[in-house]
Amino acid sequence: MRTLTDEEKTKVDNKSLYIKQKAKLLYTFKSYAEELAYAGNDYDKGFIIEKREKLALQIKDLGAKIREIEAIEAEV
Repeated sequence: MRTLTDEEKTKVDNKSLYIKQKAKLLYTFKSYAEELAYAGNDYDKGFIIEKREKLALQIKDLGAKIREIEAIEAEV
């Protein structure tokens, strides 16, 4: 059993915040799928796809942070 560093403690404390942010971003990501279905032209579709790609990266980063926190919690 080991003790947590200050950085790790902060991450563990913010886990619920990261989960909420991820859920919010996932909701937004899914809402863009509906907009994409009704996009009238290629410009609009490209713009929506670009926004979805940015959200996907943010969601992936948050997922990695959450998995890292869960690994830290498992070690303690």
